[in-house]
Amino acid sequence: MLDPTPAPGEELDAAEAPAVEPAPVDEPAPVDPEVVARRRVRRGAIVAGALSLPLVTLGVIQLAVPLAVWYLATVIRALVVVVANIVSGATAAAEANSTLERIDPAALGSVTLGFALTGLVLVAAGSLVSYFVLRAHGVARPGYVTGFGVAVGLVIAAVLTASVGALTGLIFGTASTVDDVLGAAALGIALTMLGGAVVTVGTGIVVWLWMERLFRASSVTTSPS
Repeated sequence: MLDPTPAPGEELDAAEAPAVEPAPVDEPAPVDPEVVARRRVRRGAIVAGALSLPLVTLGVIQLAVPLAVWYLATVIRALVVVVANIVSGATAAAEANSTLERIDPAALGSVTLGFALTGLVLVAAGSLVSYFVLRAHGVARPGYVTGFGVAVGLVIAAVLTASVGALTGLIFGTASTVDDVLGAAALGIALTMLGGAVVTVGTGIVVWLWMERLFRASSVTTSPS
């Protein structure tokens, strides 16, 4: 048997030299376009819900101020007068009516108008932000997702925010003096506002993801085969 090792001073011929295989190169895994598009849609729904519902909620609160003033000057006034008449007679009813007459909605016209305009702007801004963010991320039926998301989100956020307010109200149980009550009130208001903001943002994200999935499924079902 011949030894393939070259003798000293000799070189292997190129044909006789052992072949050296190149090191394997790891190729990147192929990216599925559907997975990328789905992640983009989910990201759009999350961003739209987190931004839109807080804006719309704040706008609805602003719109509620003129309604509360009108309600106080009409419905509440009538109820107070009727109850005062039943309980204490006509004299007390007349005094209550005279006191409530001082609340003139027209006198607060500029204030209530400012709240109303601000509320309308916030509601419109929240809805437009949702629509354009959803459309930019390829979400199916962004108008439907926005409309139903706002309606459902407002109801859920209102219930959860009220629950947060009820829980923060428990801190008044530890108050025994006026200073304690004032301190508990300030802490309760701060916690309610913070908790309401967190709840509203979280509700927006969950509801918008839900509506996106719902209308995506309906669009697939109704699309022609």
